Amino acid sequence: MPTGSEVTVYLENWQKRMLRDFGGLPSIDKITKVTIRPGRGGCLASYKIPPDGMRKGDWLIYLTDPQILEVREQLRLRTAVGSVNVTPDAMKSGAIAFG
Repeated sequence: MPTGSEVTVYLENWQKRMLRDFGGLPSIDKITKVTIRPGRGGCLASYKIPPDGMRKGDWLIYLTDPQILEVREQLRLRTAVGSVNVTPDAMKSGAIAFG
């Protein structure tokens, strides 16, 4: 993924429920978007899950078809990304930001 690139996608209601259920983010009504900054963290695409599996606190946010297209175009990717790894480290570094 290109270093320094970022893309913001606006969340559907079912994605907000994922934030509550898996991300432990209680005030989901105020969250409308996720910004992905791949240059700040490791590979955020779900097909790059570490060989030892996902760790406790890690989860995936699935993207809609239009979001997949937007991420691919904005980040100039060859491969479509259907979901994004969300980890405490990625959120702390700013590679993933919910707003």
